[in-house]
Amino acid sequence: GCINHALLTVDSIRSRGLDLIGWVANSVSPNMDKSEDNLRALKQRINAPLLGHIPYLTTASYVDAASYL
Repeated sequence: GCINHALLTVDSIRSRGLDLIGWVANSVSPNMDKSEDNLRALKQRINAPLLGHIPYLTTASYVDAASYL
């Protein structure tokens, strides 16, 4: 689901004539299966720079999340 959702979002952005200047990956679970495989697949398919990867954080904090960008 995450790869499909990300690629549909990229397609939606570009179909509107907008430029995708970058993207951010995040992990929503500490034990996400195939996390590295998913990230690798997205890097291969999204023609824009990966700006950061926010790992699973036990507490929601924009300050903590921003440190990964």
